[in-house]
Amino acid sequence: MSHQPLDPHETETSERDIDLRNTVLAAQCWDRARSKALAEAEGIVFSDQHWEVIVFLRKYYLEHGLPINARTTAKALNNHFYHAGGSGYLRRLFSEGPVSQGSRLANLRTPAFATDTSFGASY
Repeated sequence: MSHQPLDPHETETSERDIDLRNTVLAAQCWDRARSKALAEAEGIVFSDQHWEVIVFLRKYYLEHGLPINARTTAKALNNHFYHAGGSGYLRRLFSEGPVSQGSRLANLRTPAFATDTSFGASY
């Protein structure tokens, strides 16, 4: 019987996985101007703090791939930005949810379960 990790980040990331993610990110033709334009359309004026979150999300995707759920990304964000105030700080930057809105503005697929319409909440 083989062990299936519950956490997708429990195993090491292979070079092949990283190469594939690099290819996906490069194919997006993403740049800061694109994220800035998306943010402005949503009424957000980007600051250095916003950029820190966007860069973190893109690096996180590169290292770990698309998580199986939004909670994994939310936990990583909270841990990384704990010194600045964690989820409260992130929520002030991205009022529609640091995972859902942050991923969208970073030009990344939003992880599953990022928005729970039954509760009107989003990560």
